[in-house]
Amino acid sequence: MTRVLELLVSLLIVAALVVGVGALLPDHGHVERTVEVSSPVRQIFDAANTLRRFPEWSPERRLDPQLNMTYDGKRNGPGAVVNWNGNETVGKGKLEIVSSDEDSQVKMAVENDFTGTNKFYTITLNPSENGKTTKIVWAYDVDYGWDLKSRYAGLYIHGKPDANVQTAVSNFANMLASFPNVDYKDQDIQPVEVTGVPLLFVSTKSPRTLDEVADVTLTAVTQIEEVMKKTGLTQAGPVRTITTNWGDENYVFDVAIPVSAAEFTLDGNTYTITTPVVSETVEELSDAEPAAELKTGDHDEDGNLIVDGKVKARLSYSGLALVTEYAGSPAALPLLRLQEKAFAETHGYLYSEMNGGRFWDEISATSEEGENTYKVYLPVEP
Repeated sequence: MTRVLELLVSLLIVAALVVGVGALLPDHGHVERTVEVSSPVRQIFDAANTLRRFPEWSPERRLDPQLNMTYDGKRNGPGAVVNWNGNETVGKGKLEIVSSDEDSQVKMAVENDFTGTNKFYTITLNPSENGKTTKIVWAYDVDYGWDLKSRYAGLYIHGKPDANVQTAVSNFANMLASFPNVDYKDQDIQPVEVTGVPLLFVSTKSPRTLDEVADVTLTAVTQIEEVMKKTGLTQAGPVRTITTNWGDENYVFDVAIPVSAAEFTLDGNTYTITTPVVSETVEELSDAEPAAELKTGDHDEDGNLIVDGKVKARLSYSGLALVTEYAGSPAALPLLRLQEKAFAETHGYLYSEMNGGRFWDEISATSEEGENTYKVYLPVEP
């Protein structure tokens, strides 16, 4: 009986120690990691203020490359949500942006199997005095309350939670380094829905000088206008310059004019302008078997309709695009295209500069002083 009492007393002492020590342990956990980057502050903020870039910086994706993710709510800012469901190591979880202060801070609520409640990531941006670099402080906070088990588990916050924060901030910095390093904060860029229209166009190229590009463009416009007269089509929108390749020395592009109808008659035959359909397989012909010369009504390897001479036709891109407007010299257009690329990257829009995904710009207005206003478009996917 005495030994039983001694055992009970010992257990009570141990329990008292457990409770006493637990009561002295912190009821809140906090870890943070920092990294310094040279990206523009607006780029950093925008990339953090959307969860569409979560696959690139996610610690969970590193542990489970097949991680299943779904997006809910808004695309950017408070209300943006990503849910994930992974393997046994990752489990289920959710991130939701709950607050954001432009160019300063983004706060995300975290739901996962880590111990504790009220879990948050807080991403704070601290630009240097010279403005050339920005320190990103990525913090993780969690409450344990009076749950003694959670308080003891909190002793291991520098284990997996800390590793997740370190992985996230490192991946985030690497992701930023892959974006075009241009600042677009003073350029208004917006997503818009555009509708495809029938185009007549000429593919051409020119040395990268304003005068030579203008001369080549004028020649192409003249060729298209001659075909418009033959077909009875009329111009239905501003001339478009569709970029194929902005090279080191040469600029390869299409000059296109929207026209009044998708159906036209030429030399007694009627043709319909359609969306290009590119064949999945392209036969390679030997030098001994040269490709036959394409004639009116044929389609080239990109699915464009051959109209007359160098003039071809197709329905233009239809769908979501980024657009920005600029008044001034066309010499600034390459920078605007780069800014749109950076904007697409930071906001998680997918884009491809091939075929239907190519940039195009057009003159939307001309002032009395002769200064042109340009609109630049980049097709993107949601």
